[in-house]
Amino acid sequence: MPVITISRQFGAAGVPVGRALADRYDAEFLDRAIVAQVALRAGIPEKELETYDERLPSFWQRVASALAASSPEPAMPAMPYGEPLPTAPMHDRLVAITRAVIEEAAERGNAVIVGRGAAFILGRRPGIVHVQLHATLDARVRYLLSRVEEIPVEARPEEKSLRELCQSVDAARADYIRRLYGVDWLDATNYDLSVDTGRLGVARSVDLIDGLVRGFSDSSETAD
Repeated sequence: MPVITISRQFGAAGVPVGRALADRYDAEFLDRAIVAQVALRAGIPEKELETYDERLPSFWQRVASALAASSPEPAMPAMPYGEPLPTAPMHDRLVAITRAVIEEAAERGNAVIVGRGAAFILGRRPGIVHVQLHATLDARVRYLLSRVEEIPVEARPEEKSLRELCQSVDAARADYIRRLYGVDWLDATNYDLSVDTGRLGVARSVDLIDGLVRGFSDSSETAD
């Protein structure tokens, strides 16, 4: 199967959609795995790398990760919002390692890669399908509210906080992609398919992406 990259607004079910696709194709799934590999190669603790990941402050990153991935930590103390960002040399090194991890996964093939600018790292190479997931702010907040019970009580955000979180995470991701690749990550022309998961839900979104991917595979086989 082609390699699939998934760019997603926060709360647009990027991880559930990506994991379902990976399960369907028995493919490698790279989301948190990218963070783990980058931390290992950079020689820094994975927890420390989380404060650098897509340039989000650590407390919000941890809440965001737990909500999106449905894997809450047993304790998530409120940490200062403004934590130090990596120095320029360290940031450049992390970007380079992230690029290497993603490119190696693409070379192995049969992989689903979520976020980290994978669509812009890999570009229009053959055998790669780029998907964007989006939804209205209201839909994303409803989705997150449905998962709030998975978060420890002391870190459980309210609806107003979730709205702010969606906007903060998306702004950080937009800035990250714009600075590194000079593109607008929400521009649908950068992708092969743009899906409104708020309207379709996870299962129907996965089916829609699956149809596109299998169409790409059939076209490749015909060309061969």
